[in-house]
Amino acid sequence: MQKLLFFSGFLTLLMFGGCSAKGPQFAGFQKAQDGNSKVYIYRTSFLGAAIVPNIHQKNLDTNESLLLGEVKPSGYISTEIKPGNYEFWAKTEAKNEVQISAKANETYCVEHYISFGFFIGHPQFKMIPMEKCEKEIIATNLSVKE
Repeated sequence: MQKLLFFSGFLTLLMFGGCSAKGPQFAGFQKAQDGNSKVYIYRTSFLGAAIVPNIHQKNLDTNESLLLGEVKPSGYISTEIKPGNYEFWAKTEAKNEVQISAKANETYCVEHYISFGFFIGHPQFKMIPMEKCEKEIIATNLSVKE
């Protein structure tokens, strides 16, 4: 029985050990340039660690879309946007999004996490106040493709 427990624990480490963000550690918020806004999307939870959906950005005013990348557990990504209305979304078996009405020279924080789904976890987003974001995002690393 102990061998079975050890083996299952070892397999879990192999499966999820490489799933966290490996880029540089978060070093502080950067100001947006030329009247733009900055958006940080971060993930602190390891729930659903193997599920790393692509994060998309859609400008609701112009209908332009952009693939931002993935946010791995303990990771973050950031983007600079012009003032306007935006949707940030991800999809596994279900799509979820958060909308932001961006104002000039503002910084926004969005927490990304995975909730339970029927076959696979569902991506979730939640706007986070700066005071809380400052405390949580400091423990994350930049999510980079490996």
